[in-house]
Amino acid sequence: MAQSIIPDSHENRLSFFKTLKAVITTNAGALGWNAAKLALVNAVLDPLIATYQTLVDAEKAVITANANAAQVFTDEKAGLQDLIAELKANPGCTDGMETQMGLVTTSSKPAPADMQPSIKASAQPGFVRISGSKDYADLVNIYMRLAGVAAWTLIGIRRMKFPFDDQTPLKVAGVPEQREYQARAVVGDDEVGLPSDIVAVTFGG
Repeated sequence: MAQSIIPDSHENRLSFFKTLKAVITTNAGALGWNAAKLALVNAVLDPLIATYQTLVDAEKAVITANANAAQVFTDEKAGLQDLIAELKANPGCTDGMETQMGLVTTSSKPAPADMQPSIKASAQPGFVRISGSKDYADLVNIYMRLAGVAAWTLIGIRRMKFPFDDQTPLKVAGVPEQREYQARAVVGDDEVGLPSDIVAVTFGG
């Protein structure tokens, strides 16, 4: 089967659609395409461009918001901890108040050292979808490697939630490959706990 020329990643697809439209428009005369034909072309490409532009903008906004939130939390963490300590030490702060403020919990949340994400991997057309659980961690890092390769590559950085779509292209176009995935819990700025079990999947592109 012929290899698809349509890129896998959202940003690359957007660039592909925009370039395709621009080049067709510029060369409409040479192609023998009139205004009616261009209208049909635009009817196909314009919704794709608009949708992927919204998606790419949203993904960039999430990355920026994650980075901003992490920085603000880092900047204010000491003050927040001091505030919590002051509240707990205040004789007027009752057990009921602490419970209402979320300072006391009966949650079975594991200690950071005991956190272990669990993941599943499924091959989809153009990407591998990683789903799973963070096991109460703030974030997770997701790693990938080819079967038989020792080193891991970090492909999902400080993910807030699942699923995550790995759009890494095939190492050799048109040749399916066996991939392995693993996740690590992240609390604050550090990886903690135990790595997830390694899951494997065959990805054909």
